[in-house]
Amino acid sequence: MIVVERVETATEDARARLRALVVRYVLTSTALLLVGGALGGVLRQSQADLVVVSPALWYELMTAHGLATFVGWAAFCLMGLSFWVLQECGFEVRGWGYRWAVISWWTMVIGVTGVVITVLAQHFAGSWVFLYPLPFSSTGQWTELTTALFSLSVIFVGLSIFAYCFGVLAVVTGPDLGAAPGAGFANRLGCALGLGYLRPRRFSTERPLPFAAIPLTVIAIDMIIATLPLAVLLLLMIVQAIQPSVTVDPLLAKSMLWWFGHPVVYLLLFPAVALYYHLVPRLAGRDLVAGHVIAVAWSIAVVANVIIGAHHMYTDFPENFQQSVNTFSQPLTYAVTIPSAISLFSLAFTMYRSAYDWSQPAARFLAVALVSWLIAGLQGVGLATIQFDAVAHNTLWIVGHFHNMALIHIGMVIFGAIYAFLPALTGRDWYSRRLADWHLVLTVVGGYGSVVPWMWQGLEGAPRRFAVLPGEYLSASQIAMPFVLLIVVGQGVFVWNLARTLGLGWLVAAVGPRPAEDEPERPGEALAALVAACGTALALPALWHSPFLWAPLGLLLGYVAVALGARRQGAWSMLSATLLLVVGLALQL
Repeated sequence: MIVVERVETATEDARARLRALVVRYVLTSTALLLVGGALGGVLRQSQADLVVVSPALWYELMTAHGLATFVGWAAFCLMGLSFWVLQECGFEVRGWGYRWAVISWWTMVIGVTGVVITVLAQHFAGSWVFLYPLPFSSTGQWTELTTALFSLSVIFVGLSIFAYCFGVLAVVTGPDLGAAPGAGFANRLGCALGLGYLRPRRFSTERPLPFAAIPLTVIAIDMIIATLPLAVLLLLMIVQAIQPSVTVDPLLAKSMLWWFGHPVVYLLLFPAVALYYHLVPRLAGRDLVAGHVIAVAWSIAVVANVIIGAHHMYTDFPENFQQSVNTFSQPLTYAVTIPSAISLFSLAFTMYRSAYDWSQPAARFLAVALVSWLIAGLQGVGLATIQFDAVAHNTLWIVGHFHNMALIHIGMVIFGAIYAFLPALTGRDWYSRRLADWHLVLTVVGGYGSVVPWMWQGLEGAPRRFAVLPGEYLSASQIAMPFVLLIVVGQGVFVWNLARTLGLGWLVAAVGPRPAEDEPERPGEALAALVAACGTALALPALWHSPFLWAPLGLLLGYVAVALGARRQGAWSMLSATLLLVVGLALQL
């Protein structure tokens, strides 16, 4: 009895440590979201000709923005949430699985810190994809030592990815897999890949493999393979910074980059799919529909995912070799969409005619995310088509597609998972579900309002990675700004709700305790009325300057006032801003 109690105590202690670690992942990545998102807002408003920053500073901020939001927020948060998904699926995260998770957190923090220092303090502006040999062509803006330190920092990020992959593999091939006694690592790995659904005798387990484990196993294998060439390239860049005579062929360097660069997108997507597989059936109250078919699809993804990076280089190779590259890249890219397509059908039919719990914030975020996944996925199929890629390549259409996938799809999954898991991780219910609803609305409306102008500009030929866009694209950039502000407000709502949920002592002391369940959740009328009045005042400059900018900003504040509860004042503010927009346009015409 004493031994059993000790084992139970040790197990509970391990789970408590994991809960604390996952919360640390969530909070750290959320902080990086706020920083990276703020930098993105500065970039966008500068292109809209509001407060223009110098091109040198713009490219610095673009470098930091890309790494902070893509890797530091989305990938980092999903890495942490993956371990909690495994825990809830019956895989105890202990031993080396837990140790690798801790190492992954530390190496990511060290890497991101190095990136921040080299970009914001030492002015590195080589773009977040650091296309070689650009980091060595600084025209005096940064030194080669800075390039070496930046490369070393990104290596630490790569080490974090390695540690995450090792941690996932240690967990999914461990004793909780239930593989046959004496099974070797290869057999256990096959079981974790879901091959038991194809060959149940060869890859047998004591319990059915949770479907959420399959995409996590796939990405762990793929990222170990995909990260190695990038690590080699970064090491060569460090050597070149020390000894300039050591160089790399630019086309080879670009191939090494994109060998990693496309699979790393799936470092976001595949853990997000694992979250779908785990949460949607729970919310629907039924098993995942056609789950056994998914194993077939993932057997395609584990191979195709690491060899399709060349579709980023449809026009880069010598002509006599380009046709061969394009011939295999396009169909293989189509093939890698099969897991996504099957997953979308499976998840949709799991929700169809089920007891899906729409009252949960996580349920609504995941439902919206599924729609965004379909939209962004179809955009990706278009880009995989060589004829369309020739039109859209290196335009703002690419930027719009990427943000559609990363923010309005993956981001919605991340937020949905946080809303679902945080009560279990902290023992606290969310402060306000109503604020969670507004977080969803503001982010989705703002997100698509921000993405669509990018895609329109791209189809009109607007180039990406330009600090100053040609003048004909200015209006679309300005139209997007109110929606960018919506995104900012939405994340502010999320952070406020998160802080109140965590019960930070200083915050409670400043604003008061949590309201009672029967109390209305709305701010003071004076605050809401002030926001509405500011909306009308902000729209006034539309009579003299940029109606497409100032009037929509006034509409936005009126909308926020309605969201805060001042429906009458907000409606009048929105009506006034609309009239000012019409009059301002008439005066300018």
